[in-house]
Amino acid sequence: MRRFALVLLAGAASLVAAPLRPLPGQGFGVYEHNSCAMGRAGVTAARPCADGSAIYFSPAGLAGLSGTHVSVGVTLIGAQGNFTDDFLANKSDLQNPLIPVPNIYITRAFSPKLTAGIGLYAPYGLETKWDPNTSPGRFIGYNTNIRSIYVQPTIGYQVSPTLKFGIGVAYITSNLKLRQRADLSTVPIPATLAALFPTPPPAGTTFGMLGVPTGTDFADALLDASGSGFAVNFGAIWQVTDRLSIGGHWLTRKKINYDGTANFRQVPTGLAVPATIGTCPACVPAGTPVDVLLGPQFAAGGPLSNGAVSTSIYMPPQGTLGFAYKINDAWSFMADYQYTVWGWFSDVNINFANPGTPGLALHPSSKDTHGFRFGTEYQYNSKVQLRGGYLYHTAASPAQFVTPLLPEAPRNEFTIGAGIALSPHWHADLAYQFIKQADRRGTVNFVQGNTGLYQFSAHLFGAGLAITF
Repeated sequence: MRRFALVLLAGAASLVAAPLRPLPGQGFGVYEHNSCAMGRAGVTAARPCADGSAIYFSPAGLAGLSGTHVSVGVTLIGAQGNFTDDFLANKSDLQNPLIPVPNIYITRAFSPKLTAGIGLYAPYGLETKWDPNTSPGRFIGYNTNIRSIYVQPTIGYQVSPTLKFGIGVAYITSNLKLRQRADLSTVPIPATLAALFPTPPPAGTTFGMLGVPTGTDFADALLDASGSGFAVNFGAIWQVTDRLSIGGHWLTRKKINYDGTANFRQVPTGLAVPATIGTCPACVPAGTPVDVLLGPQFAAGGPLSNGAVSTSIYMPPQGTLGFAYKINDAWSFMADYQYTVWGWFSDVNINFANPGTPGLALHPSSKDTHGFRFGTEYQYNSKVQLRGGYLYHTAASPAQFVTPLLPEAPRNEFTIGAGIALSPHWHADLAYQFIKQADRRGTVNFVQGNTGLYQFSAHLFGAGLAITF
């Protein structure tokens, strides 16, 4: 699984019609779209699995795939993580559910040289979920959810006895969701409320300066947007010798335009106006609930009223280059280099239809990532094939954007798997992958900077079933 730095929808607005802190989010890529490939650490550029998954991993691999193949599979991602702050050593735990990532591939050979197929896979998407009431990073985001599904018709053609080429066009449908809390102590006093004070506070005075405790939740924001587009996936495989093959593939970038809604819900604070403020006939009476004063901000036309939102982001390009070497009739070794161009995330503009909620211009500093994958297969007997692999992947997020949206860092990953021939037509694949991410310092408050340590690991389980006829 690869990580990337993705600026997600950001927004909500403060009580003075100024945006809450920008939410430079991070997204994440998924590479585990087939249990056979997963068992060998995703090494597929020069020799993809013979079950149709080449549609994603290396379209040229369809060429020479005879008959009709139908394969279905799922990868279950179980992530664990936490953030420990520097000051009190308090630990906040990630609360992710077990997330299923499906894949489906169907192929048919129309001639010895031409095979066509269609596949469904999800190369970008995952979820991070923290406690919405107690997580220290909830004011940046406590639940980030990204789903991007690719549906790709593909053809593979045997150009010559030693050269294969394949190309597919993927339709992309994508959905982004972000849930975030707002902290009343950081919000400046609106002019409409400041006028009710016996002595109006200076402009820029925050609720925190008047005694509202830090970490007082007063709003819950949900941003939900969807978009679609098309990308091209192509590749080639060169059979250098009977034992050695070299191959690669490239999935192009696509700018997705998202449209959706921003919904804001008031969160009760339980606070009341103190006597020191409500001391004159025209002032707010002492004991008035603060929530009553904040209520109009959520009404129609207010800066925290529901409305439409739009933005656009790039699904980044990615590619692999690798080789496969057949050591003997039973044992093969493979290696891939993987490159993802996250640097396309340089400017993201968030636009709100509500004129009281100003737009945001975000400028992330994502870095391109590099992955190194090594895998092996061993034909144990006529019915069982054993697999194993290792991969290392760099991080896309710079130090200033390691957040609860995704606490990303370089990682080491280890895989094992097996393929089992159930009958002449039915085949099953199983795989397990362990991700150990390096501990990395990050933030839950952009003003304070990196004030704690993120730790992350994950267990992935894959299963697939294929039929050939």
